[in-house]
Amino acid sequence: MKLPPAVAILVFTLIFVCDAYIINVPVSQARKPVWQVPKLAKRLRPSRHHLQPLRKANRQPVQSLFQPNRRTKQGFQLKATGTDVKLTNHYDTVYYAPITIGTPEQEFNVAFDTGSSITWVPSVHSPPDHVDERLYSRYDAQLSRTHSTNYKHFHVSYESGRAAGYRSQDSVTIAGLTIKNQSFGESQMEPDLFRGTGNDGVLGMGLSNINEGEELSVFENMVSQGLVDSPLFSIYLNRYGSGGPDSVLTLGGTDTYYCEEEFIYADLTVPGSWLFELDRVQLSNGDGIFSESGSQAIVDSSTPFIVGPMEEVDVLNTELGGMLVPSYSRQYKFDCSEVDSMPGVEFIVNGEKLSLSSKDYVVKIDDVCYSGILGMKWMETDTPVWFLGLSFMRAYYTQFDLGNQRMGFAKAYTFPNEVSL
Repeated sequence: MKLPPAVAILVFTLIFVCDAYIINVPVSQARKPVWQVPKLAKRLRPSRHHLQPLRKANRQPVQSLFQPNRRTKQGFQLKATGTDVKLTNHYDTVYYAPITIGTPEQEFNVAFDTGSSITWVPSVHSPPDHVDERLYSRYDAQLSRTHSTNYKHFHVSYESGRAAGYRSQDSVTIAGLTIKNQSFGESQMEPDLFRGTGNDGVLGMGLSNINEGEELSVFENMVSQGLVDSPLFSIYLNRYGSGGPDSVLTLGGTDTYYCEEEFIYADLTVPGSWLFELDRVQLSNGDGIFSESGSQAIVDSSTPFIVGPMEEVDVLNTELGGMLVPSYSRQYKFDCSEVDSMPGVEFIVNGEKLSLSSKDYVVKIDDVCYSGILGMKWMETDTPVWFLGLSFMRAYYTQFDLGNQRMGFAKAYTFPNEVSL
């Protein structure tokens, strides 16, 4: 994957953040911004709250609160007509959509975060030095007649800062669906990670742990309020500038137009999370196994690339021929002339291979090829966790199946007019 030079650097400085009623949300492209060139990789880390369910897990089997819709054809959900809403693909680093909150409606651009159940937007009460009103839309509770306050505080930590404030409840509308009394955060400070992206806040598409007293997420409330017939959503992400179709979030079903094979499924393992178990991580040439059985993985749309345990990632990148860049971020680079012949990286799930080619895990910046697989030391839990971010989601059409308590993966279809980047 090759990105425009100035924007490619940004990637390493963002987050390290049938009968079914179906709604499609296609993703459009963004205009090119102007960026300064900072150091690599400091902020490319998943936020700490993504590990919260794993720290609390009692490892008991996950039970569904919702009955699955089993009306399928040849293993796939059948597609019905839906409502399309254009979203923005910001240079493969952030995918976001417009939503409205309140009555009358106040509009925000929010990033879809499958790693968290928390939705938040900036508050009109944010101090000017914490939220720049010239860059972000801000929610004003006094303008909405459907608003109510629940007097609970919230905070979400990122490497580049945090979002913090208090919770409110109001109507939230996306793609024509209005969720009533949805809990969300009014943030009084905004992390730097969204600066310049045109994005205001976050729409949490993760799961809540009701056993821990957490409030239902946006999608869980869509299901509980009967706004979608099937308790699942699916995501197809295109590659920026590839010439392929718009990216699509499908609420309430799966559209097999975007995938070229049947699904590989993995059962969820931890309450309140889309976590599932990995058998192992290996190279396609059989030269090494880098993560043994018992590791967990989560498909996380707030993480641009692949993030795994530091020691395992070091060995993997070395085996791929990577050279360590002298920096605190432990970034690896490759000889660009050898990238096309490098082996794939395989994530084994239920005995099946989910394989990423070098075009998926290598990022070219000017004439330097960097590894898009980064390591992080896990301080919060002893269980190894792999974050499969946007680079993985562009390679695999991904199904988040709340009703059957499982994840589904199918190789994303390569369209005839797509350009290999």
